[in-house]
Amino acid sequence: MKVEVENQEALVDEKVRIRIFDLLPYSQLRVSLKMELPWCSGEEFSSYAVFIAGESGEIDLDTAIPIEGTYKTADSMGLIYSLEQNKSEGKNIGEHISVDNPILMNLLFEASAEKKEIQLKRCFKTDDIQIKPIHGDFTGQLFYKQNSGNKTILMLGGSDGHMESLYLMAAPLASKGFNVLTVSYFNSEGLPEKLEEVPLEYFEKIFNWLATSKITDTKDIYIHGTSKGGELALLLASRYKQIKKVVAVEPHTYCFQALDGLTNGKNVSSWSYHGKSIPFIQVDNDIFFEDRKKDMEKGIPFGFTSTYRKSIEKAKNRWEARIKVENSQADILLICGEKDNIWNSHEACREIINHLENSDYFHHYEIMSFENMGHPLPIPYIIPLNFTLSIPMDGGVFTSGGTLEGNAEGQYASFQRTIEFFHQNS
Repeated sequence: MKVEVENQEALVDEKVRIRIFDLLPYSQLRVSLKMELPWCSGEEFSSYAVFIAGESGEIDLDTAIPIEGTYKTADSMGLIYSLEQNKSEGKNIGEHISVDNPILMNLLFEASAEKKEIQLKRCFKTDDIQIKPIHGDFTGQLFYKQNSGNKTILMLGGSDGHMESLYLMAAPLASKGFNVLTVSYFNSEGLPEKLEEVPLEYFEKIFNWLATSKITDTKDIYIHGTSKGGELALLLASRYKQIKKVVAVEPHTYCFQALDGLTNGKNVSSWSYHGKSIPFIQVDNDIFFEDRKKDMEKGIPFGFTSTYRKSIEKAKNRWEARIKVENSQADILLICGEKDNIWNSHEACREIINHLENSDYFHHYEIMSFENMGHPLPIPYIIPLNFTLSIPMDGGVFTSGGTLEGNAEGQYASFQRTIEFFHQNS
């Protein structure tokens, strides 16, 4: 048995190709994969697939459909995106995230009379990436290459508030030729503890730092925002003309009520300006609890999308709460999944596109919509998708939406487009 692997050592977002030769014609081959995330030893994930060789004794995982396994399509990346947890020491993979060490993935190929092992090395960043902690007017981390003159992307995360999780995307993106600045915008020094009335003036300090830092030295701002950070990215672009490019992943077109964890908090906006709440739509927790109960009685996973959709329908102030994206001076890329079960980002993105079209928006705008994608991380092949597709919660099962294959396809295609979009001249 001969195994050929392209991209055996690569960045985490890059695809591998796996081909196997010199098998007995029509013989069976089992391929399995095991890995631990480098910052969380003891939490083991595994996947497998079983194939039948052709008459030539060859199997190409990009074209061969497994007869059994943790995924169902012809795809060399199937073993990676279908990883499932098979051993746990009770650690939280969302804590103590680090991009210093690569993910090591161990492949085992088992034919009738032969075994072979190969290790994949999946790096978060190239060796020339520097990481600079920022303290003072704001808290952040800058990922950059020395003396590169690269464009700078300001990266905004979602409502979990964990800046560390942004490193998983910032490091690979910086390795593609950008400076990437990750920042927290709540639950940090000088900021609200919860996602409530976050002052937009805070970002003016960040914009000033980007314009005056010797590393970034730019007045043109690029922003990448995910989920609640996508809402924020669009809001900032509608008010600050120095923002020239925006990638909003799973965003919304409205400003919403403050959050306290997963459900709504105080009856104030998530955002403020000059000490006043920016107009917002109230989110009715009672809708969530009622819909969750119905889903649990039906034995189906629950989410938050119906809560947001019905809250919008009830709202009498939709015009005031809508983010006036048409006032932006930025190129805009919207990314969403039609099966988003966190909130109705697909409907929101379509509404945004309609407003841009009706206002004869001068700058470039586009939407990437994926039929079977839900609300995954915006970068593929790192956190196993099964982690968010089925989560036991409050006596039921929560899902962020979409299918395994649909989320994997959307993550990869949208991240590749994100890189291209930020590199393109305006």
